[in-house]
Amino acid sequence: MNNQLLYDNDIIVAPTSPIGGAVVMVRISGNGCTKLLNGLFKVVSMKEGLKPRHQYFGSLYDGDNVLDEVMVTFFPNPFSYTGEDMLEVSCHASPYIIERLLEILTSHGARMAKAGEFTFRSYINGKRDMAEAEAVADIIAAESKAQLNVAMAQLKGHLSHQFQSLRDQLLRFTALLELELDFSEEEVEFANRSELVRLCKHISEQIAPLIESYQVGRKIKNGVKTVLAGIPNCGKSSLLNALLGEQRAIVSDIAGTTRDAISETIALGGIPFRFVDTAGIRITNDPIEKLGVEKSFSYVEQSDLVVIVLDPTQQGNITLKHQLNQIPTNLIQAKQSLYLVNKSDCLTHEERQQLKKGLLHLNPLFISSKTGEGIELVVNKLIELSGSASIKSQHLITNARHLALLKQAHQSLEKVYEGLQNELSGDLLSGDLRVTINALGEITGETITSNEVLHHIFAHFCIGK
Repeated sequence: MNNQLLYDNDIIVAPTSPIGGAVVMVRISGNGCTKLLNGLFKVVSMKEGLKPRHQYFGSLYDGDNVLDEVMVTFFPNPFSYTGEDMLEVSCHASPYIIERLLEILTSHGARMAKAGEFTFRSYINGKRDMAEAEAVADIIAAESKAQLNVAMAQLKGHLSHQFQSLRDQLLRFTALLELELDFSEEEVEFANRSELVRLCKHISEQIAPLIESYQVGRKIKNGVKTVLAGIPNCGKSSLLNALLGEQRAIVSDIAGTTRDAISETIALGGIPFRFVDTAGIRITNDPIEKLGVEKSFSYVEQSDLVVIVLDPTQQGNITLKHQLNQIPTNLIQAKQSLYLVNKSDCLTHEERQQLKKGLLHLNPLFISSKTGEGIELVVNKLIELSGSASIKSQHLITNARHLALLKQAHQSLEKVYEGLQNELSGDLLSGDLRVTINALGEITGETITSNEVLHHIFAHFCIGK
């Protein structure tokens, strides 16, 4: 059998949780899987076989010897995760017990499940559509409240129901347009063109915000790439430590301590931020530090958000204007930027007021990484700049596959609208409508025909899910 997921009648088995805790659950799926336990699992209280959704405590045998004491639950089809007969065996997390149990089950006719195969079967058996199945992987990978909320909304079918409704409306019009072809000689018009124009506008107005939401959705799913930039010894590392609440980065009075980027992820307001503390930016003859500065520019270029840390205590020619000029304008002009005046605890009231007037166009926050002043304001501003508060979780697109299909659907709808304006015939209109319908259907899995597409989607799942 090749590496792609193909539906068969095999009984599949895999642990659903990593070994290392106290208990591991082994999942077995496939109609007739209960026969695998004949002679292996013995319960004194069980007389007439396993009752659905009842837990049984008993002994699991390896020949004449007890391998482990386990809990077994039976879920009959179609009322199971996969839509097939399914067993869940909870046993102790001994690597030997798990390995031996899998050996026994595979020797009795089961085979090891591939990555994502349990969820793949739930899709094939109509337990969930493709968008909902993809949400399972996102739930497992969720590291923050926002990521979990978005994935749960998708799992509950919020997007699927929306796409299905749009698709059904388009199918009705497509059927009417294609019916007109059977009466082409009579020039009969079944599909109301004005109503179709309104529908195209209505659907485009629903798809366009979803496409736009991907920029926020991507940040929530993958984390907001946030780069801390500034001259050496301006307090970037101290700021990172203050945000994390721990001494993650080395802090020193010696300029140029950070020569390579330090990366750390933290959830702020439920949003994951992937902070990168970069090397201080300045002209230097030190080849190692010079490489660090070049990497700092690279990180800025790849970021979603740039936090520029300014040091008002620097002497000589290192003015705030000089510090701002260290980062090329072209690197940050297309970025969301937050300017921070650090070490504000060292400033007098008059000095603060003077700096505020001079930097008014940048709207900076005055902070002190040392005392904690302004750190809460920084956190609130970062959450605001992430854009997460502006869009409800059930209306977010986080999947690049969904984005590509929505763009395809939107472009096809625009062609339909233009065709209606130009009074094109029904056969030409229906072709573009079909493209839109298929694109929306592929998001939920209704029109996926390629095994390569299915394999690509489920290959990212873990074994046992």
